[in-house]
Amino acid sequence: MSIASPDPVAAAPARPAVECRSIRKVFPGVTALDDVSVAVARGEIHALLGQNGAGKSTLVKILTGVYQPDAGRILVDGAEVRLRDVRDAEAKGIAIVHQDQQLVAQLDVTGNALLGNEIVRGGLLDRPAMRRRVQAALDRVQADFSPDVLVRDLSVAQRAQVAIAAALLRQPTALILDEPTASLSDKEAERLFEIVRALRDDGVTIIYISHYLDEVLSLVDRISVLRDGRLVATVPAGEISRADIVRMIVGREVSQLYPKESVPIGDALLEVRGLEGPALHGIDLTVRRGEILGIAGLVGAGRSELALTLVGALPRQGGTVSIGGRPSAPAGPRAAMAEGFALIPEDRRQEGLVIDLPVRENLTLPNVARWARFGLLDLGREAAAARELVARLGIQPPSIRTPARNLSGGNQQKVVVGRWLTGDSRVFLFDEPTTGVDVGSKIEIYRQMVELARSGAAVIFISSDFEEISAMCDRTVVMRRGRIAGVIEDQAAATPEALLDWASGSAGEAPARAGDAAAKAARQGPVATILSRWGTVAGMALTVAVIAALAPQFLAIGNIFDVLKQGSVLAFIALGLTVVLIAGGFDMSAGAASQFAANVAAGTLLAGFGSAAAIALGGVLGLAVGAVNAGLVLALRIPAFVATLGMMFVVMGATLLYNGGQALTLANRPDFFFLGQGYVGPVPFVFILLVAVTAALHVLLKETRLGLRMYAVGQNAAAALLRGVGRTRYAFASFALGGLVLGLAGVVLAAYSYGASALATGVDFLISALAATFLGSTMSRAGELNVVGTVVAAIFLASLSNGLILLGISNQALPGIQGMVLVLSVSLGLLRKRAIGQVLIF
Repeated sequence: MSIASPDPVAAAPARPAVECRSIRKVFPGVTALDDVSVAVARGEIHALLGQNGAGKSTLVKILTGVYQPDAGRILVDGAEVRLRDVRDAEAKGIAIVHQDQQLVAQLDVTGNALLGNEIVRGGLLDRPAMRRRVQAALDRVQADFSPDVLVRDLSVAQRAQVAIAAALLRQPTALILDEPTASLSDKEAERLFEIVRALRDDGVTIIYISHYLDEVLSLVDRISVLRDGRLVATVPAGEISRADIVRMIVGREVSQLYPKESVPIGDALLEVRGLEGPALHGIDLTVRRGEILGIAGLVGAGRSELALTLVGALPRQGGTVSIGGRPSAPAGPRAAMAEGFALIPEDRRQEGLVIDLPVRENLTLPNVARWARFGLLDLGREAAAARELVARLGIQPPSIRTPARNLSGGNQQKVVVGRWLTGDSRVFLFDEPTTGVDVGSKIEIYRQMVELARSGAAVIFISSDFEEISAMCDRTVVMRRGRIAGVIEDQAAATPEALLDWASGSAGEAPARAGDAAAKAARQGPVATILSRWGTVAGMALTVAVIAALAPQFLAIGNIFDVLKQGSVLAFIALGLTVVLIAGGFDMSAGAASQFAANVAAGTLLAGFGSAAAIALGGVLGLAVGAVNAGLVLALRIPAFVATLGMMFVVMGATLLYNGGQALTLANRPDFFFLGQGYVGPVPFVFILLVAVTAALHVLLKETRLGLRMYAVGQNAAAALLRGVGRTRYAFASFALGGLVLGLAGVVLAAYSYGASALATGVDFLISALAATFLGSTMSRAGELNVVGTVVAAIFLASLSNGLILLGISNQALPGIQGMVLVLSVSLGLLRKRAIGQVLIF
């Protein structure tokens, strides 16, 4: 078929919803877009296709305000617009749902959907109104879950629904869907297509980006193809075939999309017998030299778990594995590499690349010893090897200095494959290597599989794309629910239809679903939550009960109130630290800042000023320290740990200069002492003050726009930025507010201690505050930092210290015990967030 290149503007109605005219964008050494004109009609699904690096991402970033074009115009509803940032693009009616569905996992659906566009009444979040709006949007995308559920508890498909609902809440003129089905099962993808069609019927304009050509042809109305930064053509989907699209994308005739060649197959290289592991049950398989063995199955079948268990990234619970007749039981990925395994993981960005390193280091790091002698790296030989791999794989741009994060998805995957081509690996595990990869890159990856097989390696190809399994493999193993459902020896019988039949359980067994894994996780989730959240509370209660049994005086009323006073002082410091940590910061100077504020408050009173002046100066001092910390971290980009560690020593030195190395003792200041030692009835005033401050902070952090955004940038700054919530403003607010609380904590400390100590006790305060902060986080639903949990934990730590003293434990042992509590509390928090993590095989 001969494809003309019609004028895209003329092909669309006179007034398209979104129109790009003669867009040009140049980066140093690369013309990303050159005279690109695309018009998207109102109420149509318009596909934007091309290889990775063709210019699609650049055009989308221009449409969403991330980049500004060097030339050309953008029109929305016929009016020219200038899109300066993400919020500006949304205000003009352009919203995007990213491939990785950037969401804040610890926030609920409501908080995620309206992040950056919260509904506020009287300064507080109007949660009922927010919930109603989000529920309406969820209904529109046929969601079957509540707006109150935490995003971390949703399946991938459900997160996609949240992301689309969030975009619809912005009432877009055009909605951009970037690879929306990349992580979905066929069933979930079909449901998404229904949603997309329904949105089109409602008048929503959709720009659809995908590498899956079959779904494009069945879903979209028109197609625009980019290649090398230029528009190839815009044509109706009904007038073009799959082969035509491939030729347009690649720029040449592609006679064979799947370049499988006949390769001599040798003896058995990998033998697996009775393998048991997480989600695996009695796996038996053999892979021979020169063979490409396909592992087919639906999402949740256990395919990735098999690969991870073979390389030691998941624990083996039974069975045997051998390579070349030798037993294989790697303790981890590094040992697996030494035994001959090479894993190309499913998640290339998180598990396959060090994205901040350049292409050179990513290509050579697994086998860097090859270019080293006596521990010294031969940089010339290493660079030459990297350049050879770049040329061999056709990596674009062809530079070994380009950071891996700046490569397109297809080129990133080529790097992940290329890193193993210089080593001694004999068994190659390709786990979904073509997900989100363009046609040209797919062909190159297929060719590398064939070359590896030709060299005598055993290749295991794991994929949920049954067509590529059918076309590229010599034999196919089908998995279902952690077991082998069937082995197809005659590859001619391994048609996509037959593979789906096996994978879905044609013998009457219910089909495996992508939601199975999520459902299993949901069933297991509450158990882990109960053990960590309520287990923490139960552990605290049990500890207090044991102390009370061994030291009866512990429960005396006077002692209890003393504990409340002691715990309140610690809690104030821990509150300041918690506020900083919530927005993703860290403050090593927290204890030192409070001690400095205590000295300044005491010195102010000794100089003859009143309590009000002491309180004000202490708060201002803490605020100033917090602001300086923020400047070091945000403006100078010094890591928070380093910046605040340095500030800790600066503040400790300033404290010694201020007090001359002498304790500042106060007397005859009953009004000031009342802050730390006074009572209202039988209750210590400092505890009442703590409750009031905690309540105020809780409302600020949980019920205001400021607090929601602080949590968002602390938990997922990238997701927050995509909602127009920049990190700088809210991280600065957390440092400043935390510093203010720490300054006031110092004033309370001076009132409690009748002055200020000359000793450098800031580190002791820091350890105790950290323990309280992280222990308190294990008591929240989402495992997040929160001020109420911090206060409860601080009171517990004070109770523990008091009880140990009553039991005769030396004060010198208390820091060690507090350190143990800190480690335990952090471990409990990690228990709730544990995942497989990175499996980089170095």
